[in-house]
Amino acid sequence: MNLLPLSPTPLNFTPFDPHPLFSTSPPSSRFRKFAIVSAVLSPEKKSRRKKQTKKDDLSLLSSSSSLSNLMSISAAERGLRLTFMEELMERARSRDVVGVSQVMYDMIAAGITPGPRSFHGLIVSHTLTGDDEGAMQSLRRELSAGVRPLHETFVALIRLFGSKGRATRGLEILAAMEKLNFDIRQAWLVLVDSANKVFMKGAKGGLRATDDLYDLLIEEDCKSGDHSNALTIAYEMEAAGRAATTFISIVFLVVRCAICIEETFSDRTSQQKLQL
Repeated sequence: MNLLPLSPTPLNFTPFDPHPLFSTSPPSSRFRKFAIVSAVLSPEKKSRRKKQTKKDDLSLLSSSSSLSNLMSISAAERGLRLTFMEELMERARSRDVVGVSQVMYDMIAAGITPGPRSFHGLIVSHTLTGDDEGAMQSLRRELSAGVRPLHETFVALIRLFGSKGRATRGLEILAAMEKLNFDIRQAWLVLVDSANKVFMKGAKGGLRATDDLYDLLIEEDCKSGDHSNALTIAYEMEAAGRAATTFISIVFLVVRCAICIEETFSDRTSQQKLQL
């Protein structure tokens, strides 16, 4: 029985399709070249990565070696600077100004810049010999070199000027310390103490101070807390024939009140501690 309908034109079925969906033919030459090129290029990428890692390792080694070299150079420089400083301070203690200057020139020749302690040794050598002009020239040299002086350097200068009775120079040093934001209390106490010594030396030698000088010394001694010197100067003033004025009495009264307040405060705190 024929199930196909009758048609004037018979149906022809071709056994081979000219355009199959899945081709089993070998790959074209273009894909073949691409595969070959990729296979050739892949080892080059690996070699480039290896070269890059080698370069990184070499750079790390060079940086570490340069860092170690810098550390060794800085350690050697510290040792050399310490040797120079020991020699410099020994010359300064022996009051050898020329020797201190020679050590500083040797430091510069060795490539080491003198610091504030080097200039401190130079200024101390001048102060020990009593050369105030040389000390001031050394201070100007330090400032012109762009080095910030030490606090001890200013104290040594004030001690020198106070011992020589040059109060104006001492006040100039105090002003310079204020500009450099130093604490001037210690230097001021040194200056006041030196002024007291100069005053007592002159009084024992027969010199008589003015009324303003008596008032100033007593007031400054009381401000600095040196009450014993203030009383000594007051006794010297009375021995010289000048009675205590109202101003001096008020100054001593203020000091006495301050001492009483401190004593009462300390007594109260001690009692509170005992109660606790």
